[in-house]
Amino acid sequence: MQSLLLITKKNVKLLLRAKGSALVIIFAPLLLILLLGLAYSTGTQLGLHLGIHAPTFSDDVNSFIKLLEDDGYTISTFETSIDPCIEEIKQGKIHSCIILPASLQVEGNTQKEVKFYVDPSRVNLVWAVQQAVESKFNFKSQEISESLTNNIFATLTSAKSGIATQKTSILDIKEKGNGVASSNEEVQKTLKSLDLEAPVTNPKTANITGDVANIKDKIGDARGAISSSPTMDPIEKEEIGDLLSNAESELNGAGIKELQAELQATKEKFSLIASAVRTSSTKLDKSTERIQNTIKALDEVEIGLTNIIEKLDAQKVTDSDVISAPLVSTIEQVGAQASFLNYLFPAILVLVIMFSSLLLGTTLVMMEKNSPAFLRNFFLPISKGTFIAATYLTTLIMISIEVIIILAISLFFLDEILTTLPSVALVLVITASVFAFLGMGVGYIFISEETGVLGSISLGSLFLFLSGILLPLEGLPLWLREMNQFNPFVIAEKLVREIFIFSTPLVDVLPELSVILGYAILLFLLIWFLETLVHKHLVHRFMKNHHRAHRQKDKQNKNDA
Repeated sequence: MQSLLLITKKNVKLLLRAKGSALVIIFAPLLLILLLGLAYSTGTQLGLHLGIHAPTFSDDVNSFIKLLEDDGYTISTFETSIDPCIEEIKQGKIHSCIILPASLQVEGNTQKEVKFYVDPSRVNLVWAVQQAVESKFNFKSQEISESLTNNIFATLTSAKSGIATQKTSILDIKEKGNGVASSNEEVQKTLKSLDLEAPVTNPKTANITGDVANIKDKIGDARGAISSSPTMDPIEKEEIGDLLSNAESELNGAGIKELQAELQATKEKFSLIASAVRTSSTKLDKSTERIQNTIKALDEVEIGLTNIIEKLDAQKVTDSDVISAPLVSTIEQVGAQASFLNYLFPAILVLVIMFSSLLLGTTLVMMEKNSPAFLRNFFLPISKGTFIAATYLTTLIMISIEVIIILAISLFFLDEILTTLPSVALVLVITASVFAFLGMGVGYIFISEETGVLGSISLGSLFLFLSGILLPLEGLPLWLREMNQFNPFVIAEKLVREIFIFSTPLVDVLPELSVILGYAILLFLLIWFLETLVHKHLVHRFMKNHHRAHRQKDKQNKNDA
């Protein structure tokens, strides 16, 4: 147990012997966590840049744009076509493109479609873009749904009020109809109670009339017999004729009183009939007026019901699916459909290049610094650039072997890589140069190999965490996001992704490629400067130690003498 503690103590002393080693071992992880905490401690929304295209930028479209801008999203409008926006997605300038209809108002049983374009190769950002944009899209859809529901409720309320009004009118019509029916029943009863039969069938009147007629016939027969009698005196004939005339006159007056009485009764009946008819006529006039009022009320009811039907017909949206979800979204991917390996391959490739180059550059420099021939190399007639180039070429050869192995294996899964292989290879060579020089710089800064390797890993981890592969860069503060655009890992991954996934020509990515190449040249000059400093430092130490040893030797010789 004691030996275990002693060996552990010895290892700790070895690690902490140099101040630089101690600082790197203790503070490098803390510094890395601190930087990441400061970078992603913001609580604001993702700094998304969205492109909007619509046939016409109406008030509805502008209100939706205003809704996105209020949440801090940067909006660019494309009036002519969506194609420029899609090209900017491929270049990484815009995170998502949205095609909006000219109007978000739903006027029929057809849902409005909103189309989103996203870059599937940015796997860690696709979900964030969809979640952020669709939340506002769902909020706008809810607003439209509430508006449609309110319109339906307003129409139903108006229809209910109109039906209640027409119900009152119908009850009034019913009451008027009952009055007309009652009046008509009274007229009918009055007319039925009238005695319209004439008294011509009275037996007494009929017998008197028959007897008078028989007597008149007999008087006529008597006159004929007297006139034809040759024996009677003319004076007697005249007297008898006068008597017969008087008798006939008496017969003509017989039954007149009874006839007059019957006529009087008939007259009274007709007077009652006339009075009843006049009363019925008055009632019928009132019934006619009521019927006319009823017809007018029915016309008003018809107009009211027609208005209600028109209001109901004016409600064009009647489909429950449209009411609940007036806006529907479709998500389109930029570029050809591919597997997740296609989307992750650029990041994986650059990640391997970065760590391999950093560690190889640091390791080679540390091996050279710790080599027994390190001091002798400074006195060789070889320029410093040659040593730097040799270390760089060694790193590049090793990285090339790794890349060739990775690309050879990937050919079994990614056939389309052959067409973009030359451009991708050029970008990878420049990227490997940048990180190799960075690794060499770390090697020149630190003394021990362990701390140098730890420093390289810490530097690579910092590049990785700030690259957007693990966490979206849009979650960083604006100032750090703008600075991080110059992260060599970010630039290299963007170049490989554009060339490999979107088949972007090399001419279109020359600005980013120039930045990476500039990094490589600048780091080469920096390494040359560090190499010069190391050379001067070593020469100074050598001369100092040489003079010290020479003085000690001279002093020893004097003492011996």
